Amino acid sequence: MNRSQMMQSVHSEDTKPEILVRRALFHAGFRYKLHRHDLPGSPDLFVLKYGVAIFVNGCFWHQHGCKLTSRPKSNPDFWDNKFTNNTVRDIKTSWKLSLQGYRVATVWECSIKNDFEHTLERLKMFITSDDETIEI
Repeated sequence: MNRSQMMQSVHSEDTKPEILVRRALFHAGFRYKLHRHDLPGSPDLFVLKYGVAIFVNGCFWHQHGCKLTSRPKSNPDFWDNKFTNNTVRDIKTSWKLSLQGYRVATVWECSIKNDFEHTLERLKMFITSDDETIEI
C-alpha cells in the first residue's frame, strides 16, 4: 500500500481511541453528543450537562511530541505545513470554545494506549470539576 492509499484510509471520526473513550464514559454514566458540527472544531464528544468538549487526538496528526509522534521523510515542506496548521487550529478551537463558556479536554492517543484506566479516571474527574481545560 502506498502512502496516498494509507492516508485515504485514515478516518477523523470514530477512531479506535475515540470509541474506547466513548464506551468507557457511557458505561460510567456520562451521556454525550458526538461530533457537534455546530461547535468550533466539532468535538469528538460533547457532554452537555457539564459543558465539556472532548477531543481524542492522534499523536501523529496533532504532533503531541511523544514516541508516537514522527514526521515523514518525504515531502517535508508539505508535512511541516500540515502539522503547523493542525496545531494552530487546535489552539484556536480551544480558545473559541472557552469564549463560548465551554470547558475543553484533550485526550492523547498515547495516554489511552499507555494507561487507559488512569486516563479515564482523570477525564471523569475533569468532567465533574470546575477546571477550564485539561490535557491527558
